[in-house]
Amino acid sequence: MATPVQIANLALSWMGQRSINSLNDNQNEAIVMNANYELSRDKVLGDAAWTFATERQVLAPVADTLAFGRGNKFLIPSDVLRVFRVYRSTNTSQTDKFMNADWVREGRYIISAEEALWAVFIMKVSDPNLFSPSFVHALAARLAADTAITFTESIKMEEKMEQRYMMKLADAKYADGSQGTTEVVRSSRLTGTRKR
Repeated sequence: MATPVQIANLALSWMGQRSINSLNDNQNEAIVMNANYELSRDKVLGDAAWTFATERQVLAPVADTLAFGRGNKFLIPSDVLRVFRVYRSTNTSQTDKFMNADWVREGRYIISAEEALWAVFIMKVSDPNLFSPSFVHALAARLAADTAITFTESIKMEEKMEQRYMMKLADAKYADGSQGTTEVVRSSRLTGTRKR
């Protein structure tokens, strides 16, 4: 699996820059990559529902009440980058069936009228051993796009790296999303129906 240094060097190579031995070196390339690595990584993690960063959790409401309005507050764990999906249980049979819940995110909380929520989160993942090869390429492209102006002072290079990121991200989403069967999402109400 790729290391953060290998990911940074891939980004540097796409911009024609010198490679580094460590993110902690005093070399300018290392200083810039070290300053951007975590921010770029979290951006890429938040841009898709990566299988290695997806986690399901059952949430109970916290004791706090809303300042106004109705609903329950559910605390989002601190290592969550994005709330991907939120379900409610129908409890219609011995095996729970899940439907989309009505919810909204407000700061560190999910607000919903439900008594319990089944949430799918995109988590902050720092261990590069968990990254898929396609994610590594997307992250390197994001790093290149985020640092292109600093290294090259070229808007064209920044645009080129941004385009590379969009292509690498699309490829990575396809590769990552093709693992397993397609999830069927059911809703308890019709949306976007046409009136005649």
